[in-house]
Amino acid sequence: MREKDIFEKTFEQCGVGLAHVSPHGDLIRVNSKLSGFLGYDSATLVKMSFQSITEASHVQEDLYLLHQVLRGEIDTYSIEKKYIHAKGHHVWAKLTVSLVRDESGEPDYFISVVEDIDDKKRIESELYKAEALFSKIVAAFSAHSFVWVANPELTRLHYINEGYRNIYGRDEYELHAKPDAFLSYVHKDDRLLVDKVYKAKPLESWDLQYRIKNSSGEIRYIHDRGMPLFDENEQQVLVVGTADDVSHEKEQQQALLEAISKLEYLSKTDPLTGISNRREMFIQLDREIQRMNRGQKPSTLVFIDLNDFKSINDTFGHKAGDRALVGFSDIMKNTLRETDRFARLGGDEFVVLLFGSDDADAEVFFERLAETSFDIEFGREFDSELADSDANQDSRVNSGSDGITTTGTSLSFSLGWHTWDANIVTAQNWVDAADEAMYKQKRQHKRHADV
Repeated sequence: MREKDIFEKTFEQCGVGLAHVSPHGDLIRVNSKLSGFLGYDSATLVKMSFQSITEASHVQEDLYLLHQVLRGEIDTYSIEKKYIHAKGHHVWAKLTVSLVRDESGEPDYFISVVEDIDDKKRIESELYKAEALFSKIVAAFSAHSFVWVANPELTRLHYINEGYRNIYGRDEYELHAKPDAFLSYVHKDDRLLVDKVYKAKPLESWDLQYRIKNSSGEIRYIHDRGMPLFDENEQQVLVVGTADDVSHEKEQQQALLEAISKLEYLSKTDPLTGISNRREMFIQLDREIQRMNRGQKPSTLVFIDLNDFKSINDTFGHKAGDRALVGFSDIMKNTLRETDRFARLGGDEFVVLLFGSDDADAEVFFERLAETSFDIEFGREFDSELADSDANQDSRVNSGSDGITTTGTSLSFSLGWHTWDANIVTAQNWVDAADEAMYKQKRQHKRHADV
């Protein structure tokens, strides 16, 4: 294959958006990834400039950096910015730009790499709102609650509210110098109980009650609770603690108990659909593997992938896509037994744990699923468009030995399953096996459809 052909293939099949841009900002060529991200066909995009598809508030920053590259002050730059989608809404991307010069050293064209970060930005926005709400809630409880956030070693304090001053009667700045200084005020008769919890390395979740002496020598009763927070690699990154003055505020104690229960629920639940999240399902799968290793009846794991889900978001918008995910989850929950477990792994991928079910039992479940209508209501504003869309198809079921593809009235999905065997030793092994079964069936179904 010639070098030029290799370049062309690489440009077109790259996993991120690519564009060649003239020194004046005109788009010279684009790949299909960028076209799909922005919603324009390639022929239309190459008649436009990057300024015309950039949200107005980001244009000046982009131009400033571009001119720095042209003047040779910098070689490349990266920014996060909003683009204007063909349908009028804004989409976030990470833009990385470098300059190609001709043989004489004059600017020839820019290479722009456009990475889709729209989902990431939407999640960051939701987290910002949640943090703001959390701060308001904590401030409201400051009269009777001491709330703190520190690193797992308790050597660095990240957050403390005014509750420390109100309950302990001491300046909170002493905790910035020594984050665990509040432990020195524990009543001597309770110190052994408290030391046992706080000296454990690594720290585990705790819930205990003890007494302290405040700055006036007054005995106060404290209800102390906390938990470690983990990153995506299951490594402890923070510890959150709350110490409530329950001497006279039993009602306050009950309110915080309910709040912690809610936080625990949210840590296990997918916020959009209300079903179990990935982390919770993996915990359940590991427990199930341990149970089956003790000789109990095997269970079957089903992997579900919604077909062409991206087209729903592109055609009807992300709100419609969210409603589709919620509607699909609600219908699935109504088809499951109380012993089954249903979770969203992320995006449009789901898993179902059919407890105590082998292949024969799983077939019964799939027959029941095939008779279920998946007519998802996206919302009234989309009804007329859905009537003519490809998503509005007749129901049909295609099954195989280890997978099944079902197309619903308005939403279609592919699924595959794998009944546990001795080769499955981790939750990830099991999910991977069911995922492979699903893709195998999806490929078989596509080949049949192409015949």
